[in-house]
Amino acid sequence: PLTLREKCRPGTQRVDVALVIDASTTMRDDRTSAGRPKLSAAIDAARSFVATMSLPQDQVAVVVFNDSASLLQELTGRRADVEAALEKIPPLVRLQTRIDLGIEKAHEELTSSRRRPLNRPVMIVLTDGLANPAPASTAVRRAQEAKDDQVTIFTIGLGQPGALDLTDLREMASRPEYFYLA
Repeated sequence: PLTLREKCRPGTQRVDVALVIDASTTMRDDRTSAGRPKLSAAIDAARSFVATMSLPQDQVAVVVFNDSASLLQELTGRRADVEAALEKIPPLVRLQTRIDLGIEKAHEELTSSRRRPLNRPVMIVLTDGLANPAPASTAVRRAQEAKDDQVTIFTIGLGQPGALDLTDLREMASRPEYFYLA
């Protein structure tokens, strides 16, 4: 007879996360119900989220979007690099809300050679407005392309329902319950 004394312990799923943050003028100028600028609240929320991650096993990238999209930080396991990227966001504020470009840029990073093959690719998109000048359907299409590459997408609408593409944000998310209204 053969006796095995090994135990199978469930593992932890590691993630590579792209934080996709709206840096439009409404994020800078409009206030939360607590009176804070929406952009400040979003950056603080991103910091809090990153603080819960198991870096360096997990990785984070930072993307901002408005009339264009920029990768401020490639995927990294260094907390200081992520913090520095978040600090760069406020001066980058401009008009327009090109959610589609933010999703596209994050998708590129989450399918790049920097992604760890065993880590699950995740995108978190935070916006306070309606997609413009490109229609929300363009962002929905870009999100579907990322989901086709096994990227899990969460969307967060920061603001009042009338000022958000609620239906489209739900559709961009990997599941309807992965959309959150804040």
